[in-house]
Amino acid sequence: MAAEILSAEGFSVTIYERKASAGRKFLMAGRGGLNLTHSEPLDDFIKKYGTKSEIPGSVIQEFPPQELRNWCESLGQKTFIGSSGRIFPESFKASPLLRAWISRLEKQGVRFMFGYDWQGWEEDAIVFKNSGAPVCLKPDATLLALGGASWPRLGTDGSWVEIFEKENIGIAPLQPANCGFFVEWSDLFRRRFAGQPLKSVAVSFGAVKIQGEVMISSNGIEGGAVYALSSLLREEITVNNTAYLVLDLKPDLDLSEIKKRLEKPRRGASFSNYLRKYLNLSSVAVNILMENPEWQNPEHYDPEKLAHSIKHFPLTLLAPFPLERAISTAGGVLFESVDQNFMLLKKPGVFVAGEMLDWEAPTGGYLLQADFATAVRAARGIQQWLSGRAV
Repeated sequence: MAAEILSAEGFSVTIYERKASAGRKFLMAGRGGLNLTHSEPLDDFIKKYGTKSEIPGSVIQEFPPQELRNWCESLGQKTFIGSSGRIFPESFKASPLLRAWISRLEKQGVRFMFGYDWQGWEEDAIVFKNSGAPVCLKPDATLLALGGASWPRLGTDGSWVEIFEKENIGIAPLQPANCGFFVEWSDLFRRRFAGQPLKSVAVSFGAVKIQGEVMISSNGIEGGAVYALSSLLREEITVNNTAYLVLDLKPDLDLSEIKKRLEKPRRGASFSNYLRKYLNLSSVAVNILMENPEWQNPEHYDPEKLAHSIKHFPLTLLAPFPLERAISTAGGVLFESVDQNFMLLKKPGVFVAGEMLDWEAPTGGYLLQADFATAVRAARGIQQWLSGRAV
């Protein structure tokens, strides 16, 4: 995005890419439908960036969701608003947009150099490895857009952190964001339900409650509802070693209605069949309940107590899944280490953008929107920097 802005202004731009082709992470983002941004009011949109929303919020105000939609449509890819308010290209794919984008960049004179692995600095030169050989360059300005540390097979492995730390550039430790969490399932539950969804539930932590779907894995949970709470859960685990996620296994019924239904006699039905008949609980939901020792032998149960457990089932989370399994990354270059245009204070003429910076956001279009917006701000900063040097 920065290359597009700068090349349109007549600057000579070369993109040095670690992998053998461009946009691999962008293509991965579009694997299930490219969620570019979100249609909610801008003030609500910016709140999604949490406690560090001030700086991402300011750049998104300069390049808001409608501007991103306009840009997308200028490349021949019309957009639409989905039922959840999320915004997608009509093709629902990343590849047509990426092809049109690269074509535009090439027409504007942008050069792509593939297989260049950035190694850091030697005095005033930046150093790459290309086919094992060192390559030194002295550009007038540099933008580093090296990502976080999620999806390392696509090139973003966080190896730049060590380089920055050697230069005493302030970094908040990289941590998994939009991630799953480890749960100590019983062997029986793991064997039967790993890979299955827990549908139509609500999850809550503190005052925040999210309705959606939870995916059961062999060693924990993941899925959109969990990702939406992941930053809060991660911080809780950091402080207290564990976090308790509360599951509402029947969010469409209130506590009194569930209790009323559970007062009906079982008449010889098994516990599982009884809950399926009167509450339409899935096998996954029933067996989640039975992960609590209290309900493993539920021959004599109290309807009120069971109803409360169905509405407020505490699930102990032990740790977040590792970075390589996360959708995105928290942490990165501290905002105190850059100026308002994301130029490194200790490296004049070197800018950073995207997930390298110390912000995080949930899925839903907020990640890509901030990536684009920080690139726009950095590109304008580079333009100002180069214009100032020319004067």
